Amino acid sequence: MSYETAGVDSEFVTQCFKERGIEPLSVSVRSFPGETIFICEVVADDFQCAVSVAAEISDRLDGAFVTVRKGSVSEERALAAKVESLADPRITDLIELLNSRSRTSEHQPSLRYVQDVTSRLNVCTARRHNLIFGRRGVGKTALMLEAKSHVEKRGDATFWVNLQALRQVSADMAFLHVASRLSDLPATVFSNYKSLPKSIELARDIRSRAEKLLDLDKVKPERVGNLVPAIQAFVGLLNAESQRALYLFVDDFHYLRIDEQARFLDLLHGVTRDNNSYIKASGIKHQSRWFTDNPPVGLQTTHDAAIIDLDVTLENPSKAKEFLVDILQTYATEVHLKNTKAAFSGSAADRLVIASGGVPRDFLILCATTLQVARERAKARQAGVQDVNEAAGRVSQVKLTELEEDAASSGKSHAKIVLQSLASLRDFLLQRERATYFKVDFADKEQNPRLYAVLQSLMDLRLVHLISSSLSDERQAGRRYEVYALDLSQFSGARLRSKLKALDLIGGKLVLRTTGSNDAPKVGDSSHALLSILRRGPTMSLEILQAD
Repeated sequence: MSYETAGVDSEFVTQCFKERGIEPLSVSVRSFPGETIFICEVVADDFQCAVSVAAEISDRLDGAFVTVRKGSVSEERALAAKVESLADPRITDLIELLNSRSRTSEHQPSLRYVQDVTSRLNVCTARRHNLIFGRRGVGKTALMLEAKSHVEKRGDATFWVNLQALRQVSADMAFLHVASRLSDLPATVFSNYKSLPKSIELARDIRSRAEKLLDLDKVKPERVGNLVPAIQAFVGLLNAESQRALYLFVDDFHYLRIDEQARFLDLLHGVTRDNNSYIKASGIKHQSRWFTDNPPVGLQTTHDAAIIDLDVTLENPSKAKEFLVDILQTYATEVHLKNTKAAFSGSAADRLVIASGGVPRDFLILCATTLQVARERAKARQAGVQDVNEAAGRVSQVKLTELEEDAASSGKSHAKIVLQSLASLRDFLLQRERATYFKVDFADKEQNPRLYAVLQSLMDLRLVHLISSSLSDERQAGRRYEVYALDLSQFSGARLRSKLKALDLIGGKLVLRTTGSNDAPKVGDSSHALLSILRRGPTMSLEILQAD
């Protein structure tokens, strides 16, 4: 089997070495006309094996080869040096890195994108429209940035816009801003061309028309719609002249007013009609409305666009843990820590997964806060479970602030409803039922869609986490439930509330334990045992939540 050089990058080469048990210190790339060289640095003990692996990879590459050299002694020693305590300077570096790089943006992508088992990256780089949904922090921007990087490497053109910056304007005005910026594409795509293509002239005309409309206090929708055919023709010409596809990355479209979102996507969709151009738009699903009927406006799923669901739930806790720890390892390696166990105990890693609800950004922020808490203990060697509990309590206020910010896109009344619903839910679980997880009857959610939407808002904001999307009733055939867990931040702090029936993670397996008790936890180490644990949760009526 041979590889196309255009699809090979340093991450691919790194993975090839890892599959053979070799952890490269670094992989750098040198590009020359007609040739690409990958330079892999390894520790001295791996050098001979690495040479063989490099030869195997090189034999399968066309116009590229891999060479190996021994890493510097300082790099080897730094990676191998044992962490004696959390006062180690590398822990300081790790905390700073986690805090500064937990959030991605167009100008600050991931340290290294960790591919998930469902290969969503391959779907996101496909030549079709996609709607990318997930809660805050699950990696929507990270996925789109990685997709952007991949399609650029294969020669396609890209355009990026974050709609958070346009949250105060209407769909029409947001589209005009995008139209004005799209007119910059020919200058970028044809920067190395001696003669100017015809699309340059069209771009100037579009910019002029868009900016004139932007200068007006009020613009009729028809005037904005009349601009779409001109932009569609411009984009088609750009595709033809450059012989490239165009990918339009639209980040956080849920920041537009919910009744304006379908209109914006509809205008953008018109631009891509019959062109080699593709929309990749991300948002929070339950704060989004991407299509409306009668008349049809927006992007219709299955017909116009496919959905990519990024929510990493705790339905498969071992997979969630593996994915999150892999992400953490990229940060640890960056600061010369050999593995994450240098900073976190095994039980702390389990608790971090359950506390984050499987959300990558929450997981990384919790890791940083946990290390800061642990360092307050004299001569602490590792962060433990109690440090995670304390950290979860400290970030609680941050989460509630985010609730206000996120819910603001639906209006202040919605924010009040969600906050009141959270208080009601906490009272039901912690005071009445003495439990941290609950079931919702399928029939209840079908009969009360507005109340169910409030619950989904709490999940989008990571204040409750989905544990099971379909749990059968052991006594009544056909009756099913969804199972949710309250976020750890809502019942922890300096001291974890005692005598609560709480779900936890041990060795990647879901368990049921009683907080503040020495009783042995019930371990969900089989399908039957897991079902038994989940069925013990109280059934919550959606009526305790405030209607939107």
